[in-house]
Amino acid sequence: MSLTSFPLVLLGVLLAGVAAGVFGVYAIGSKRADRERAALRRALASSSDWWWRTDTQLRVVQAESGRGGPPGLELDSLRGRAPWQLDAQMQPTAPARLAEAVARRLPFQDVELDVTAGALQGRALRLSGAPLYSSTGQYCGYAGVATLLTDGALEADRAASLQARIGQLEADIRARTQRHEMAVRELESFAYSVSHDLRAPLRVIDGFAEIVLEDYGERLDALGREHVKRIIAAAGRMNSMIDTLLGMSRMTGRDLQFERVDLSETARQLAEELGASEPGRSVEVAVQPGLSVEGDRTLLRLVLQNLLGNAFKFSSKTRNARVEFGQRADGDRAFYVRDNGAGFDMRFADRLFGVFQRLHSQSEFAGTGVGLATVQRIVRRHSGRIWAESEPGKGATFFFTMWEQAPSRAEPN
Repeated sequence: MSLTSFPLVLLGVLLAGVAAGVFGVYAIGSKRADRERAALRRALASSSDWWWRTDTQLRVVQAESGRGGPPGLELDSLRGRAPWQLDAQMQPTAPARLAEAVARRLPFQDVELDVTAGALQGRALRLSGAPLYSSTGQYCGYAGVATLLTDGALEADRAASLQARIGQLEADIRARTQRHEMAVRELESFAYSVSHDLRAPLRVIDGFAEIVLEDYGERLDALGREHVKRIIAAAGRMNSMIDTLLGMSRMTGRDLQFERVDLSETARQLAEELGASEPGRSVEVAVQPGLSVEGDRTLLRLVLQNLLGNAFKFSSKTRNARVEFGQRADGDRAFYVRDNGAGFDMRFADRLFGVFQRLHSQSEFAGTGVGLATVQRIVRRHSGRIWAESEPGKGATFFFTMWEQAPSRAEPN
């Protein structure tokens, strides 16, 4: 290894370590939350009551029971109804005590209701629940337990014990989430500090290489001048990589600001901007109208900016280039960006979303190798997945979902 290339290799190792640390810590919180949910399910399995969870409109999206489940009630039939609506004929309006708690997003305990319709008419229902919030403080709905009482008998001890267990698990999750967020902030601060320290030797390498080229260039032969130019170019690329890494950390680490985002209009605007940046090209663009999602407007724009930018870039050498944005009509309702460009070999798909990973050379298609890593981080922060399908020379399609309750297939994420 030559003396001129050794500083760059050393700096590259440092930068790779920083990047691995920044992204590795984000996986900790989700794994811990999964373990807590598994523990909660084990606790519920020993009960004959059932557990329910709603969306923000108080419609049941999930219901699970313990041993045997409540007799005379199919839990699957509760989906799409209010937690107290055991039969479609019952009124969906919340009882007064429960409605007051929900309006103020407060917990409610042991609210007893009469079942007024259906096969369970005449029985009593007891509900307890608490509001759910994401790690960023976004209201997600309610979750709680329900008991179908027999002959009006109260089972207060069982309900209180289960509710206490749920409260304890939720408190543990909140505490661990706070520790995770603190660790992330500390690691981001560390990344800024290290990146600042990396710039100093880069400036030295670049500055002295420029001096050699300007003051001693005439004494070097053509090969020597070419070596010095490569040093200058490598230092510039590394400086650009540091800027890109820090920019990604700042953008994707910000708190989410939720609102309804018109993805179709955002995609149309971005396509117009990309087309205007290359006036000599003719690209057919198809945007499915009426697509929107709840999320952070700035970050979702960044998702489409990267995906559409890649579609334009990798179809630049294709005649009759075509770029599409739409949504699948099947179960997962995944959004997609499709092009008919260069494509890639699916054997290397696991490298797509790695930082500074590229499947095409810099001479073929310019780029930093950070765009898709940024997209994956944003999609995951919106509780979604992203994956790709492609063939060399036949274009590529990138799919992404938002706010999934559970993965429907095992696509790479």
